[in-house]
Amino acid sequence: MRKFIFGILFFSGITLLAQDTKELTLEECIDLAVNRNLRIKQSQNNLIAAESNKRQAMFNFLPDLNANAGYFVREGSFFDNSSGQFATATTRSSRPEISSNLTIFNAFANHHLLNRRAHEYNSNLYRLEDSKIVIKANVIRSYLSVLVDIENLRVSNERMEFLESQLDREKKRVSVGVGNLETVYNFQSQIATERLNNVNLENQYQTDLLSLSQLLQMNDGTELKVVPLDFENMQILTEFDSYNVVLEEVLNNSFQLKSATASKKATRAQLSQVKADRYPSVGMGVGYGTQYSSNNSGDVSSQFENLNYSFIGASIQIPIFNRYSTQNRIETTKIAFQNAKIAEDQAVLDVTNSTQQDYLALRAAQTSYVTAQENFEALNQTFEFIKKRFETGNTDFYSYLESLNNKNRAEAQLINAKYTIVLRKRILDLYRGNN
Repeated sequence: MRKFIFGILFFSGITLLAQDTKELTLEECIDLAVNRNLRIKQSQNNLIAAESNKRQAMFNFLPDLNANAGYFVREGSFFDNSSGQFATATTRSSRPEISSNLTIFNAFANHHLLNRRAHEYNSNLYRLEDSKIVIKANVIRSYLSVLVDIENLRVSNERMEFLESQLDREKKRVSVGVGNLETVYNFQSQIATERLNNVNLENQYQTDLLSLSQLLQMNDGTELKVVPLDFENMQILTEFDSYNVVLEEVLNNSFQLKSATASKKATRAQLSQVKADRYPSVGMGVGYGTQYSSNNSGDVSSQFENLNYSFIGASIQIPIFNRYSTQNRIETTKIAFQNAKIAEDQAVLDVTNSTQQDYLALRAAQTSYVTAQENFEALNQTFEFIKKRFETGNTDFYSYLESLNNKNRAEAQLINAKYTIVLRKRILDLYRGNN
Protein backbone atom coordinates (compact mmCIF):
# COMPACT_ATOMS: atom_id res chain seq x y z
CA MET A 1 0.00 0.00 0.00
CA ARG A 2 2.86 2.35 0.90
CA LYS A 3 4.53 1.64 -2.48
CA PHE A 4 1.25 2.32 -4.26
CA ILE A 5 0.84 5.72 -2.58
CA PHE A 6 4.47 6.59 -3.32
CA GLY A 7 3.94 5.68 -6.99
CA ILE A 8 0.90 7.94 -7.23
CA LEU A 9 2.78 10.84 -5.67
CA PHE A 10 5.78 10.23 -7.94
CA PHE A 11 3.78 10.24 -11.17
CA SER A 12 1.72 13.19 -9.95
CA GLY A 13 4.95 15.12 -9.46
CA ILE A 14 6.07 14.24 -12.97
CA THR A 15 2.74 15.44 -14.35
CA LEU A 16 3.01 18.72 -12.48
CA LEU A 17 6.54 19.26 -13.73
CA ALA A 18 5.47 18.49 -17.28
CA GLN A 19 2.72 21.10 -17.04
CA ASP A 20 4.98 24.04 -16.16
CA THR A 21 3.86 27.06 -18.16
CA LYS A 22 6.15 29.68 -19.65
CA GLU A 23 4.57 32.92 -20.80
CA LEU A 24 6.48 34.76 -23.51
CA THR A 25 6.01 37.98 -25.44
CA LEU A 26 6.69 38.25 -29.17
CA GLU A 27 10.06 39.93 -28.55
CA GLU A 28 11.07 37.22 -26.06
CA CYS A 29 10.12 34.51 -28.57
CA ILE A 30 12.20 36.20 -31.27
CA ASP A 31 15.26 36.49 -29.00
CA LEU A 32 14.90 32.88 -27.85
CA ALA A 33 14.60 31.55 -31.40
CA VAL A 34 17.61 33.54 -32.63
CA ASN A 35 19.79 32.42 -29.72
CA ARG A 36 18.86 28.74 -30.06
CA ASN A 37 18.64 28.27 -33.83
CA LEU A 38 21.25 25.79 -35.06
CA ARG A 39 21.50 27.23 -38.57
CA ILE A 40 22.36 30.62 -37.10
CA LYS A 41 25.09 28.95 -35.05
CA GLN A 42 26.41 27.34 -38.24
CA SER A 43 26.43 30.75 -39.92
CA GLN A 44 28.32 32.16 -36.95
CA ASN A 45 30.93 29.41 -37.30
CA ASN A 46 31.21 30.11 -41.04
CA LEU A 47 31.78 33.78 -40.21
CA ILE A 48 34.59 32.86 -37.81
CA ALA A 49 36.21 30.72 -40.53
CA ALA A 50 35.87 33.57 -43.05
CA GLU A 51 37.51 35.95 -40.59
CA SER A 52 40.40 33.50 -40.16
CA ASN A 53 40.85 33.30 -43.95
CA LYS A 54 40.86 37.09 -44.17
CA ARG A 55 43.49 37.32 -41.45
CA GLN A 56 45.65 34.75 -43.23
CA ALA A 57 45.40 36.75 -46.48
CA MET A 58 46.76 39.79 -44.62
CA PHE A 59 49.67 37.77 -43.22
CA ASN A 60 50.63 36.71 -46.76
CA PHE A 61 52.21 40.15 -47.23
CA LEU A 62 54.74 39.39 -44.46
CA PRO A 63 57.96 37.40 -44.94
CA ASP A 64 58.13 33.90 -43.54
CA LEU A 65 60.73 32.73 -41.03
CA ASN A 66 62.15 29.20 -40.98
CA ALA A 67 64.71 27.41 -38.87
CA ASN A 68 66.22 23.98 -39.42
CA ALA A 69 68.86 21.89 -37.73
CA GLY A 70 70.07 18.33 -38.00
CA TYR A 71 72.78 15.93 -36.92
CA PHE A 72 74.13 13.50 -39.54
CA VAL A 73 76.44 10.48 -39.51
CA ARG A 74 77.92 9.58 -42.91
CA GLU A 75 79.86 6.46 -43.97
CA GLY A 76 81.95 6.05 -47.13
CA SER A 77 83.73 8.49 -49.42
CA PHE A 78 82.25 11.90 -50.09
CA PHE A 79 83.24 15.53 -50.28
CA ASP A 80 82.82 17.30 -46.96
CA ASN A 81 81.82 20.91 -47.71
CA SER A 82 82.53 22.01 -44.18
CA SER A 83 86.18 20.89 -44.14
CA GLY A 84 86.73 21.32 -47.89
CA GLN A 85 88.20 17.84 -48.39
CA PHE A 86 87.30 14.28 -49.33
CA ALA A 87 86.36 12.16 -46.36
CA THR A 88 86.64 8.39 -46.17
CA ALA A 89 86.05 7.86 -42.48
CA THR A 90 82.90 8.09 -40.47
CA THR A 91 81.87 11.73 -40.38
CA ARG A 92 79.57 13.48 -37.95
CA SER A 93 78.18 16.85 -38.97
CA SER A 94 75.51 19.43 -38.24
CA ARG A 95 74.32 22.56 -40.10
CA PRO A 96 71.71 24.67 -38.20
CA GLU A 97 70.26 27.50 -40.26
CA ILE A 98 67.64 30.23 -40.07
CA SER A 99 66.15 31.84 -43.20
CA SER A 100 63.43 34.18 -44.36
CA ASN A 101 61.71 34.59 -47.73
CA LEU A 102 59.60 37.44 -49.06
CA THR A 103 57.48 37.67 -52.21
CA ILE A 104 58.28 40.97 -53.91
CA PHE A 105 56.01 40.68 -56.94
CA ASN A 106 53.40 38.10 -57.95
CA ALA A 107 51.14 40.21 -60.20
CA PHE A 108 49.21 41.45 -57.15
CA ALA A 109 47.94 37.96 -56.37
CA ASN A 110 48.13 38.66 -52.63
CA HIS A 111 46.11 41.85 -53.05
CA HIS A 112 43.44 40.02 -55.03
CA LEU A 113 43.36 37.24 -52.43
CA LEU A 114 42.91 39.76 -49.60
CA ASN A 115 40.14 41.47 -51.56
CA ARG A 116 38.47 38.12 -52.15
CA ARG A 117 38.66 37.10 -48.49
CA ALA A 118 37.26 40.47 -47.39
CA HIS A 119 34.22 40.07 -49.66
CA GLU A 120 33.77 36.46 -48.53
CA TYR A 121 33.75 37.67 -44.94
CA ASN A 122 31.12 40.31 -45.77
CA SER A 123 29.05 37.71 -47.60
CA ASN A 124 29.08 35.42 -44.57
CA LEU A 125 28.26 38.34 -42.29
CA TYR A 126 25.26 39.33 -44.41
CA ARG A 127 24.19 35.69 -44.67
CA LEU A 128 24.21 35.47 -40.87
CA GLU A 129 22.06 38.59 -40.57
CA ASP A 130 19.70 37.29 -43.27
CA SER A 131 19.31 34.03 -41.34
CA LYS A 132 18.31 36.03 -38.28
CA ILE A 133 15.76 38.00 -40.30
CA VAL A 134 14.25 34.80 -41.69
CA ILE A 135 13.99 33.28 -38.21
CA LYS A 136 12.39 36.47 -36.86
CA ALA A 137 9.86 36.51 -39.70
CA ASN A 138 8.99 32.85 -39.12
CA VAL A 139 8.48 33.49 -35.40
CA ILE A 140 6.23 36.48 -36.16
CA ARG A 141 4.12 34.36 -38.54
CA SER A 142 3.85 31.50 -36.07
CA TYR A 143 3.19 33.78 -33.09
CA LEU A 144 0.38 35.62 -34.84
CA SER A 145 -1.12 32.33 -36.04
CA VAL A 146 -1.37 31.29 -32.39
CA LEU A 147 -3.00 34.61 -31.50
CA VAL A 148 -5.54 34.18 -34.31
CA ASP A 149 -6.32 30.69 -32.99
CA ILE A 150 -6.82 32.10 -29.50
CA GLU A 151 -9.22 34.74 -30.81
CA ASN A 152 -11.15 32.18 -32.85
CA LEU A 153 -11.41 29.94 -29.78
CA ARG A 154 -12.65 32.88 -27.74
CA VAL A 155 -15.37 33.61 -30.30
CA SER A 156 -16.33 29.93 -30.42
CA ASN A 157 -16.49 29.67 -26.61
CA GLU A 158 -18.60 32.81 -26.39
CA ARG A 159 -20.91 31.46 -29.07
CA MET A 160 -21.23 28.14 -27.23
CA GLU A 161 -21.95 29.86 -23.91
CA PHE A 162 -24.56 32.02 -25.58
CA LEU A 163 -26.26 29.04 -27.25
CA GLU A 164 -26.25 27.11 -23.97
CA SER A 165 -27.83 30.06 -22.16
CA GLN A 166 -30.49 30.28 -24.87
CA LEU A 167 -31.06 26.52 -24.59
CA ASP A 168 -31.58 26.79 -20.82
CA ARG A 169 -33.96 29.67 -21.36
CA GLU A 170 -35.97 27.74 -23.95
CA LYS A 171 -36.12 24.65 -21.72
CA LYS A 172 -37.57 26.75 -18.92
CA ARG A 173 -40.15 28.17 -21.31
CA VAL A 174 -41.08 24.63 -22.40
CA SER A 175 -41.39 23.52 -18.77
CA VAL A 176 -44.03 26.17 -18.14
CA GLY A 177 -45.82 25.44 -21.40
CA VAL A 178 -44.97 28.57 -23.37
CA GLY A 179 -41.89 27.32 -25.23
CA ASN A 180 -41.33 25.32 -28.40
CA LEU A 181 -39.73 21.86 -28.15
CA GLU A 182 -38.51 22.12 -31.75
CA THR A 183 -36.49 25.19 -30.79
CA VAL A 184 -34.87 23.21 -27.94
CA TYR A 185 -33.79 20.52 -30.39
CA ASN A 186 -32.46 23.17 -32.77
CA PHE A 187 -30.37 24.74 -30.02
CA GLN A 188 -29.02 21.32 -29.01
CA SER A 189 -28.08 20.63 -32.61
CA GLN A 190 -26.29 23.98 -32.92
CA ILE A 191 -24.43 23.41 -29.65
CA ALA A 192 -23.24 20.00 -30.85
CA THR A 193 -22.06 21.53 -34.11
CA GLU A 194 -20.28 24.32 -32.27
CA ARG A 195 -18.57 21.83 -29.93
CA LEU A 196 -17.17 20.01 -32.95
CA ASN A 197 -16.00 23.33 -34.38
CA ASN A 198 -14.45 24.17 -31.02
CA VAL A 199 -12.54 20.87 -31.02
CA ASN A 200 -11.19 21.59 -34.50
CA LEU A 201 -10.16 25.08 -33.44
CA GLU A 202 -8.44 23.68 -30.35
CA ASN A 203 -6.55 21.16 -32.51
CA GLN A 204 -5.46 23.97 -34.84
CA TYR A 205 -4.32 25.99 -31.84
CA GLN A 206 -2.27 23.11 -30.46
CA THR A 207 -0.71 22.52 -33.90
CA ASP A 208 0.30 26.16 -34.31
CA LEU A 209 1.53 26.30 -30.72
CA LEU A 210 3.67 23.23 -31.36
CA SER A 211 5.14 24.87 -34.47
CA LEU A 212 6.05 27.93 -32.42
CA SER A 213 7.57 25.77 -29.67
CA GLN A 214 9.65 23.94 -32.26
CA LEU A 215 10.93 27.26 -33.63
CA LEU A 216 11.95 28.16 -30.08
CA GLN A 217 13.35 24.63 -29.54
CA MET A 218 11.40 24.25 -26.29
CA ASN A 219 11.77 20.50 -25.91
CA ASP A 220 11.82 20.37 -22.10
CA GLY A 221 8.09 19.68 -21.72
CA THR A 222 7.29 23.27 -20.72
CA GLU A 223 3.89 24.47 -21.90
CA LEU A 224 4.15 27.68 -23.91
CA LYS A 225 1.72 30.55 -23.46
CA VAL A 226 1.86 33.67 -25.62
CA VAL A 227 1.14 37.21 -24.49
CA PRO A 228 -1.48 39.05 -26.62
CA LEU A 229 -0.31 42.10 -28.54
CA ASP A 230 -1.38 45.57 -27.51
CA PHE A 231 -3.07 46.82 -30.66
CA GLU A 232 -3.79 50.22 -29.21
CA ASN A 233 -0.08 50.97 -28.85
CA MET A 234 0.75 49.43 -32.21
CA GLN A 235 -1.60 51.83 -34.01
CA ILE A 236 -3.10 49.46 -36.53
CA LEU A 237 -4.30 51.99 -39.09
CA THR A 238 -4.91 51.92 -42.80
CA GLU A 239 -2.08 54.34 -43.59
CA PHE A 240 1.23 53.03 -44.88
CA ASP A 241 4.10 54.15 -47.13
CA SER A 242 3.83 53.78 -50.89
CA TYR A 243 5.06 50.61 -52.56
CA ASN A 244 8.01 52.32 -54.27
CA VAL A 245 9.26 53.70 -50.95
CA VAL A 246 8.90 50.32 -49.27
CA LEU A 247 10.61 48.44 -52.12
CA GLU A 248 13.53 50.88 -52.22
CA GLU A 249 14.12 50.53 -48.47
CA VAL A 250 13.83 46.74 -48.61
CA LEU A 251 16.34 46.50 -51.48
CA ASN A 252 18.74 48.85 -49.72
CA ASN A 253 18.56 46.87 -46.47
CA SER A 254 18.20 43.33 -47.81
CA PHE A 255 20.93 41.15 -46.30
CA GLN A 256 20.10 38.46 -48.85
CA LEU A 257 20.92 40.87 -51.68
CA LYS A 258 24.00 42.22 -49.89
CA SER A 259 25.31 38.69 -49.42
CA ALA A 260 24.81 37.87 -53.10
CA THR A 261 26.58 41.09 -54.14
CA ALA A 262 29.51 40.37 -51.82
CA SER A 263 29.77 36.83 -53.21
CA LYS A 264 29.89 38.24 -56.74
CA LYS A 265 32.70 40.63 -55.77
CA ALA A 266 34.58 37.79 -54.09
CA THR A 267 34.36 35.68 -57.25
CA ARG A 268 35.55 38.59 -59.38
CA ALA A 269 38.57 39.03 -57.07
CA GLN A 270 39.20 35.29 -57.31
CA LEU A 271 39.25 35.58 -61.10
CA SER A 272 41.90 38.32 -60.88
CA GLN A 273 43.89 36.18 -58.47
CA VAL A 274 43.85 33.18 -60.80
CA LYS A 275 44.86 35.32 -63.78
CA ALA A 276 47.94 36.50 -61.83
CA ASP A 277 49.32 32.95 -62.05
CA ARG A 278 50.11 33.60 -65.74
CA TYR A 279 52.74 36.22 -64.83
CA PRO A 280 56.26 35.81 -63.39
CA SER A 281 56.80 36.09 -59.66
CA VAL A 282 59.85 37.59 -57.95
CA GLY A 283 61.06 36.77 -54.48
CA MET A 284 64.06 37.27 -52.24
CA GLY A 285 65.52 35.42 -49.31
CA VAL A 286 68.04 35.96 -46.54
CA GLY A 287 69.57 33.54 -44.07
CA TYR A 288 72.16 32.85 -41.45
CA GLY A 289 73.74 29.53 -40.50
CA THR A 290 76.65 27.74 -38.92
CA GLN A 291 78.13 24.27 -39.17
CA TYR A 292 80.10 21.53 -37.54
CA SER A 293 82.05 18.55 -38.93
CA SER A 294 84.12 15.93 -37.20
CA ASN A 295 86.72 16.37 -39.99
CA ASN A 296 87.45 19.90 -38.79
CA SER A 297 89.70 20.78 -35.90
CA GLY A 298 88.12 22.17 -32.80
CA ASP A 299 85.19 21.18 -30.64
CA VAL A 300 81.55 21.66 -31.49
CA SER A 301 81.06 25.04 -29.80
CA SER A 302 84.15 26.60 -31.39
CA GLN A 303 83.16 25.39 -34.85
CA PHE A 304 79.61 26.78 -34.42
CA GLU A 305 81.15 30.08 -33.38
CA ASN A 306 83.71 30.33 -36.18
CA LEU A 307 82.21 28.48 -39.13
CA ASN A 308 79.14 30.66 -39.61
CA TYR A 309 77.80 32.16 -42.82
CA SER A 310 75.01 34.35 -44.15
CA PHE A 311 73.34 34.72 -47.52
CA ILE A 312 70.98 36.91 -49.47
CA GLY A 313 69.46 36.21 -52.85
CA ALA A 314 66.65 36.84 -55.28
CA SER A 315 64.72 34.54 -57.59
CA ILE A 316 62.25 34.79 -60.42
CA GLN A 317 59.78 32.13 -61.46
CA ILE A 318 58.37 32.26 -64.99
CA PRO A 319 55.44 29.98 -65.84
CA ILE A 320 56.03 28.49 -69.29
CA PHE A 321 53.89 25.38 -69.50
CA ASN A 322 51.80 23.79 -66.73
CA ARG A 323 49.55 21.54 -68.80
CA TYR A 324 46.89 24.32 -69.19
CA SER A 325 46.17 24.14 -65.46
CA THR A 326 46.05 27.94 -65.06
CA GLN A 327 43.87 28.43 -68.12
CA ASN A 328 41.45 25.79 -66.89
CA ARG A 329 41.13 27.50 -63.51
CA ILE A 330 40.54 30.82 -65.26
CA GLU A 331 37.71 29.35 -67.34
CA THR A 332 36.02 27.67 -64.39
CA THR A 333 36.31 30.85 -62.32
CA LYS A 334 34.75 32.86 -65.15
CA ILE A 335 31.78 30.51 -65.06
CA ALA A 336 31.58 30.87 -61.27
CA PHE A 337 31.58 34.66 -61.71
CA GLN A 338 28.72 34.47 -64.22
CA ASN A 339 26.76 32.26 -61.81
CA ALA A 340 27.42 34.77 -59.02
CA LYS A 341 25.97 37.56 -61.20
CA ILE A 342 22.92 35.41 -61.90
CA ALA A 343 22.57 34.71 -58.17
CA GLU A 344 22.63 38.46 -57.50
CA ASP A 345 19.92 39.05 -60.12
CA GLN A 346 17.89 36.19 -58.63
CA ALA A 347 18.24 37.73 -55.16
CA VAL A 348 16.87 41.04 -56.49
CA LEU A 349 13.97 39.18 -58.09
CA ASP A 350 13.23 37.14 -54.95
CA VAL A 351 13.30 40.19 -52.69
CA THR A 352 11.10 42.16 -55.10
CA ASN A 353 8.56 39.34 -55.44
CA SER A 354 8.42 38.78 -51.69
CA THR A 355 7.95 42.50 -51.07
CA GLN A 356 5.19 42.70 -53.67
CA GLN A 357 3.33 39.79 -52.06
CA ASP A 358 3.65 41.13 -48.51
CA TYR A 359 2.72 44.67 -49.55
CA LEU A 360 -0.30 43.51 -51.56
CA ALA A 361 -1.43 41.33 -48.65
CA LEU A 362 -1.01 44.28 -46.28
CA ARG A 363 -3.05 46.66 -48.44
CA ALA A 364 -5.72 44.03 -48.98
CA ALA A 365 -5.88 43.36 -45.23
CA GLN A 366 -6.17 47.09 -44.50
CA THR A 367 -9.04 47.41 -46.95
CA SER A 368 -10.68 44.28 -45.55
CA TYR A 369 -10.20 45.56 -42.01
CA VAL A 370 -12.15 48.77 -42.67
CA THR A 371 -14.91 46.87 -44.47
CA ALA A 372 -14.99 44.10 -41.87
CA GLN A 373 -15.21 46.61 -39.04
CA GLU A 374 -18.17 48.37 -40.64
CA ASN A 375 -19.75 45.02 -41.51
CA PHE A 376 -19.33 43.69 -37.96
CA GLU A 377 -20.88 46.78 -36.39
CA ALA A 378 -23.87 46.58 -38.74
CA LEU A 379 -24.38 42.83 -38.31
CA ASN A 380 -23.99 43.10 -34.55
CA GLN A 381 -26.76 45.71 -34.42
CA THR A 382 -28.91 43.48 -36.64
CA PHE A 383 -28.28 40.50 -34.37
CA GLU A 384 -29.22 42.42 -31.21
CA PHE A 385 -32.44 43.54 -32.91
CA ILE A 386 -33.37 40.01 -34.12
CA LYS A 387 -32.38 38.57 -30.74
CA LYS A 388 -34.95 40.74 -29.00
CA ARG A 389 -37.59 39.83 -31.58
CA PHE A 390 -36.77 36.13 -31.15
CA GLU A 391 -37.02 36.34 -27.37
CA THR A 392 -40.42 37.96 -27.70
CA GLY A 393 -41.55 35.38 -30.26
CA ASN A 394 -41.75 37.79 -33.20
CA THR A 395 -39.27 35.95 -35.45
CA ASP A 396 -38.40 32.32 -36.16
CA PHE A 397 -35.34 30.35 -35.03
CA TYR A 398 -33.74 30.16 -38.47
CA SER A 399 -33.71 33.94 -38.91
CA TYR A 400 -32.22 34.21 -35.45
CA LEU A 401 -29.55 31.58 -36.22
CA GLU A 402 -28.68 33.17 -39.57
CA SER A 403 -28.18 36.52 -37.86
CA LEU A 404 -25.94 34.93 -35.21
CA ASN A 405 -23.87 33.15 -37.85
CA ASN A 406 -23.45 36.35 -39.85
CA LYS A 407 -22.27 38.20 -36.75
CA ASN A 408 -19.75 35.48 -35.82
CA ARG A 409 -18.50 35.25 -39.39
CA ALA A 410 -18.00 39.02 -39.53
CA GLU A 411 -16.12 38.96 -36.23
CA ALA A 412 -13.82 36.20 -37.53
CA GLN A 413 -13.12 38.22 -40.69
CA LEU A 414 -12.35 41.27 -38.58
CA ILE A 415 -9.90 39.29 -36.43
CA ASN A 416 -8.13 37.76 -39.41
CA ALA A 417 -7.83 41.14 -41.17
CA LYS A 418 -6.47 42.77 -38.00
CA TYR A 419 -3.79 40.14 -37.45
CA THR A 420 -2.88 40.02 -41.13
CA ILE A 421 -2.16 43.75 -40.97
CA VAL A 422 0.10 43.20 -37.96
CA LEU A 423 1.83 40.24 -39.60
CA ARG A 424 2.58 41.89 -42.94
CA LYS A 425 3.51 45.24 -41.40
CA ARG A 426 5.92 43.70 -38.89
CA ILE A 427 7.56 41.57 -41.59
CA LEU A 428 7.88 44.49 -44.01
CA ASP A 429 9.34 46.65 -41.26
CA LEU A 430 11.77 43.86 -40.48
CA TYR A 431 13.03 43.69 -44.06
CA ARG A 432 13.11 47.50 -44.26
CA GLY A 433 15.59 47.53 -41.39
CA ASN A 434 13.14 48.67 -38.71
CA ASN A 435 13.75 45.95 -36.13
